[in-house]
Amino acid sequence: MVDFTDLTRISLAGTDAVLYPIFHPALRTFSVQLWVSGEPSGIHGLTDNFRYADEPLEAIDAFLAERDVRALTEDEAVLLCAGLVQAKGGADWLILRHHIDDADLT
Repeated sequence: MVDFTDLTRISLAGTDAVLYPIFHPALRTFSVQLWVSGEPSGIHGLTDNFRYADEPLEAIDAFLAERDVRALTEDEAVLLCAGLVQAKGGADWLILRHHIDDADLT
């Protein structure tokens, strides 16, 4: 079962990598910060125009591979997408949170 209790950072099991889902409210874009061994290692979406939470997921594995980090598992991808929705907040997050609570996924 996927643990939705902390979506601010997604640790990649078996690695020193952590993903931080980001929403930039002024630009209205999504990005993902990668940290490896406690050090910043790149931002996926820095030069892209990701307007929807699922868009960064389309190329995240290629971004990670360029930095010698393994691809996301299905559960990690779900957590990252949910983290991006949470980072934006608003109605989309309230709806997702309601579905998570109804399914008792926490």
